[in-house]
Formats: sequence, C-alpha cells, structure tokens
Amino acid sequence: MKKIYILILCSVMAATLHAQGGFGTYLRDIIEKQEKGILGMARVIEACGLCDSLDILMDYEYENRYLRGLIPTTIQDNIMYRSAYAPEHRRYGYTLFAETDDFWLSQGIDPNDPELLGKLTLWILDNFQYNGFGYFTNDGNYESEDNLLNQWVTYHLLPHRLVPDKLVNHVNEYGYSISNPNRLTIPVTEYYVTMGKRRLLKLYESAESDGVYINRFPHLDDGRQGSGHEIACDPDKEGIRVDRENYIMDCPNAIVYPISQPLAYTDFVADNLHRTRLRFDITGLFPEFSNNDIRCSKITDDRHQYVYIPSTNTYPYLDDLTVSNDANMIYYNAWNMGWCNLNGDEVGVTGRYDVTLRLPPVPREGIYEIRYKMLAATSRSITQVYFGTDKEKLSPAGMPIDFTRNINNMQAGWQADTGDNDADQLVDTELRFNGVMKGAQSITQNGTQSERAGNQNSRYILVRQRMSPDETYYLRFKNVLDSYNKSLYMDYLEFCPESVYDSREKPEDIW
Repeated sequence: MKKIYILILCSVMAATLHAQGGFGTYLRDIIEKQEKGILGMARVIEACGLCDSLDILMDYEYENRYLRGLIPTTIQDNIMYRSAYAPEHRRYGYTLFAETDDFWLSQGIDPNDPELLGKLTLWILDNFQYNGFGYFTNDGNYESEDNLLNQWVTYHLLPHRLVPDKLVNHVNEYGYSISNPNRLTIPVTEYYVTMGKRRLLKLYESAESDGVYINRFPHLDDGRQGSGHEIACDPDKEGIRVDRENYIMDCPNAIVYPISQPLAYTDFVADNLHRTRLRFDITGLFPEFSNNDIRCSKITDDRHQYVYIPSTNTYPYLDDLTVSNDANMIYYNAWNMGWCNLNGDEVGVTGRYDVTLRLPPVPREGIYEIRYKMLAATSRSITQVYFGTDKEKLSPAGMPIDFTRNINNMQAGWQADTGDNDADQLVDTELRFNGVMKGAQSITQNGTQSERAGNQNSRYILVRQRMSPDETYYLRFKNVLDSYNKSLYMDYLEFCPESVYDSREKPEDIW
C-alpha cells in the first residue's frame, strides 16, 4: 500500500510541475504575446530548438527512486564521523544573459521583424561576433550546434540557475570576511561551461569593478608584494556588466539577466582566456550543485553542510562525474567554518574510490598544465591519476601520488616565503622542477592566513600536454590502497597555458 501511495504521489508531483511549465514555456509565452523586453532573444532560442530542453524542471526518475527508498537518504561519513544526506531533488536550472529589445532596436533590428533570424545572423557576421578559429555553418539549420546563430545564442546560456548573490561566490578570498559581506576585496572569478558547443564564460567581481562582469580582463596588482587588487582596466577589456537590479525570475527554473552590450565568444575573448590561468572550483563544474542549492549554501544544518552524492550505479546524479559503487562521495559545504579551500568548501570521496571527471574545454589549442590542489592529511590516500580523451581507455599521468605527504615532507625544496623576491622565486622554481607548487596567495583561512603560507597546501602538476578546444578530456582518480577509510580530496583545478607558466616577460603570479 505504501509503494502505491508513493507512486501516486510521484505522478501527482510530476503532473503539477509539468503544468507549471519551465523556461521554454515562459519564452514561448513572450513570443505569443509579443511582449517587449527580451522578445528577440526568445525568438532566437525557440528557432534554435532549445525551448523543450529549457522546460525541464526536475529529474522525475530520481524523485521516484528517492521517495521509494532506492537511494540511501543518509550514509555515515567515516571522515567527519557524522551523517551525510542525499539531495532530496535533482532539479534543472538555467541562466540567460540577454541583450534587450532596446539594444536590438538601437542596432536597427526589430525583434518583431519576420526576417529577424537572417538579419541577426548578418549582424553577427558584420560585427565579428564569432570565433574565427572555430567551425560553423550558415545554412539556416538553426537547431544544429554547428550553426552560427545556435553557437551565438547558446553562449548566452548556462545550465546553472545562478541567483544574484551567487554569480560569483565571496567566501574566503584574501582580505574578505563573510561577517562583512558588502566589503569586497580582491577579484573573485568563476569560469562556467556554456550550453550547446562547450565554451568558457568568465564571471568576475572585485571591489573596484562596481558589479559583476562577463569576460572582464583587468590589470591586477599581482606582484609578490602586491595587494592582489584590480588597479586598472583597458576600455576594450572591461567586459559586459550584468544587470543584477532588473533580473527576471518569473519561472521556476531560470533567471534572466539583462546586458546592455553584445555578448559573444569572439576571437578577442578566446585569446584573452588563453592568456589566463584558469582556476575551476570543482563544484562549479557541476550544474547539479547550483541548481539544487548545494554549493555554498548558507543554511547551516547538517543536511546542507554534509551532502552525500550517490555512486553512479546507484544513480548518476552528476552528469560530468562518475563514482565507483564502493565509494562514498560527500560535499562538505563548510559555510563559515574557515576552511582553507577555494570558496571554503570541498568534496571528499572515501572507500575504494574510482572517480572520472569530464574536464571543461580549453579556449585555444596549445600546451597547458593541469594542476590539482591538495591539502595534505593522514586521512588521504595514494592515488593513481589518469588523463586522456577516451573515457574508457585513459593513460596513467605519471606515478601514483601520496596525498598524505605535504610538500615539505616530499623534500621538494619547500621553504616559507622570506620577502626576498629573488630567493622566493628560486624556491618556486625548484618546487616546479619537482612537479609541485605552493598554494594560492588569494585563498585564505578565515580571511587572514594565505593558502600559500602553509606547507600542507600545494598544487600538483598532473599533466603538461597540448590540448585542443575541439576535444573532450577526462581525469580519473583511482585509490591504489586496499582501504575503505582513506579519502580523495577535491577542491580546485587549474588550466595554465604555457604563455603564463613559461613567460619570459613576467613570471606567473603567486595569487
């Protein structure tokens, strides 16, 4: 009787949510009523065949299994010795950065024009609003990811529902305190992978920027004795300001932010991303963390601080990460706990873990280092890392790594900074020769002590290889110990292009 009741409840919930409609329905209503505001953008999204996918609110299969008890609602965490809770839902969400109809009218394009799609395509071509190194077609098949208009509009869409205070996350960057959240300090950056053809979109905010910007590339005071702050920004690199005052949140699974300047993945954007060390918070790579209020939740009960992610065989909760059946993956939110991680949070995977992560794309073809942040502890394990493009046949990336050892114990040449720039640079050079780096100066514990200052924090150089934006790459982490109580620590990754780590003009900054 109980199972029948649960199945009926699932069916009623699904029917109710379907009746509600999602972002696709919202955009179609705008088109039908010819409502001004983002009518032009709505018409392009519909023409590219995206409305049906944008309508999805919930993974009803997960909902069904959770309610029927087929997914463990709690597990015992062997590291923190407390219960961790599985997410109650698996929602989908979206963020749209939209040029307004007023902007298109200023360009001589009427959002009501029957020839809108053709005229907008011509405008994109005439204004070089595309990636000249990428492949695209212009044949009117707008639903193809190869189509120019499709590539243009999907760069405006993220598969993350990002509320205004989480476009970027201010937690424990250098000089910042969450007890005084309106006093911003050094820049905070998030790199997200867009919908459609996978490309990187940069969101940025600093004390000096006066708001959140898309694809801003300023000058920073990032020397060894610098402040880390933004000191200037060239007019052509200011980026696109996100309007957080007039955002639209009229449907349950999406938020629309107006922008007053055109957004596109241009050669200029790709080139500047290729000149940047790209730092990715692990949880920022997974839309499921954003869409289900898991990442950086400010609710401090255990359900929101210790989140259990089921193994892939139990249920594939994360699209871009597979977890072996005999492993437990737990997200430690650590809100206001002062942990020395990027954004304070981390992920731990215990047991005979075997974890494979789909990596974000690189902006340009070239040689990159892939680096992995580690916080050494006796609870860590020895891990074999694999890398490649064939998920089922990845090659070992060097020898197994003992993540219990800090870089001082590795005898890799670690010494604390002395304030002598030349001497400290020599230490960094020796560490790199041994395949490791100090932690980042920009990340702190309780807003004061830098990650760089401690010898437990390090960055391992896992891979140095030529990579292409047209390839999909994977990292695999496999426990080589016969132990169920050791863990894999996951905080952040870096992609660093050769032009940054091997620059003859300026050494890579410590931030």
